[in-house]
Amino acid sequence: MLTTPKVLQSENSGNLKPYALIVDDEVDTCLLIKLFLHKKGIETFQAHSLREGLSKLENLSPKWVFLDNNLPDGHGIDSINDIKQMSPQTQIVMITALGKIKELAFSLGVDKFIEKPLSFASIEFAIN
Repeated sequence: MLTTPKVLQSENSGNLKPYALIVDDEVDTCLLIKLFLHKKGIETFQAHSLREGLSKLENLSPKWVFLDNNLPDGHGIDSINDIKQMSPQTQIVMITALGKIKELAFSLGVDKFIEKPLSFASIEFAIN
């Protein structure tokens, strides 16, 4: 199901359509983001835990990672540094209902911050 890493890396060089990794345990949130990005020509991959997300990131170099904070196996905010080290060119979009962590998230290196509930406008903001 996954394409080889070399092909996926070339997608973000402009030869093929870009893609995003969505790391969120809420299926509805993943579906909302996926459907919106699909309409924009952006392919998506999904993970429903930090462990699964970091594992997929080893084989991907997505343009964006949509990262939820509250996941079954930990907090997304604690993995920002790992994501930056694994894929320095990837933009991290923190998605959470906890607006109070916004400043901390930016200080740790996120590129965009979206509070739940998500809207199409907020997703559009994240990819531009």
